[in-house]
Amino acid sequence: MSSRPLVAVGGLVKRGNKVLLVRRGHPPNAGLWAIPGGKVEYGETLEEAVIRELKEETGLEVKVGELLCVVETLREGYHYVILDFYAEADGDPTPSSDAMEAKFFGLEEAVKLDSTDTTRELLQRLGERKPIFITRISK
Repeated sequence: MSSRPLVAVGGLVKRGNKVLLVRRGHPPNAGLWAIPGGKVEYGETLEEAVIRELKEETGLEVKVGELLCVVETLREGYHYVILDFYAEADGDPTPSSDAMEAKFFGLEEAVKLDSTDTTRELLQRLGERKPIFITRISK
């Protein structure tokens, strides 16, 4: 456990009405579907982290777009501040690294998946034209 919050990033890749999700292979959230992403490494920009994390988890080369959402999650044992960005990618995803699966889902189907609560909330609020801030605290 860190004595400070950890910064992480995610990349929401959309294709029409479909979104790319990964099934997490490791804690936290092992087995749940989520937006691909992970921790920012020291000396790495947010954009570089999104590109690296999506390549590691999905095999896709991405172009990072604008900031979509800020998520803060504070649970026993960890505290993350996650910045989710829109991202563009061509090709088909191939799961690797921390992902058990990686695939595109229609938005309606994606909201019904066994996913992290913050991913579900983000997907439900995608059409809103205002900044999205999600905070989850459970100690």
